[in-house]
Amino acid sequence: MMPTLHEYRGYVFKIEYLADDPAYGVDFPDFPEIITSGATLADAFAGACEALDLHLESLQKLGVAPPAAKHALVLQPN
Repeated sequence: MMPTLHEYRGYVFKIEYLADDPAYGVDFPDFPEIITSGATLADAFAGACEALDLHLESLQKLGVAPPAAKHALVLQPN
């Protein structure tokens, strides 16, 4: 299964199927410190959004500006 790319709050993340439990791992290229996963693709997506929300909230509480997104989704015609 090919990894899927998603964007949430201006940041790109990748969901990739893994052969072991949990089945789907999430990678944020702009936030390597965020680690999350899910048993299903939907769980992984929801977990990714929640993890990013919590991380950005933590940065705000610490008075740290979030970094500018270095990655973006690019749509290409078939």
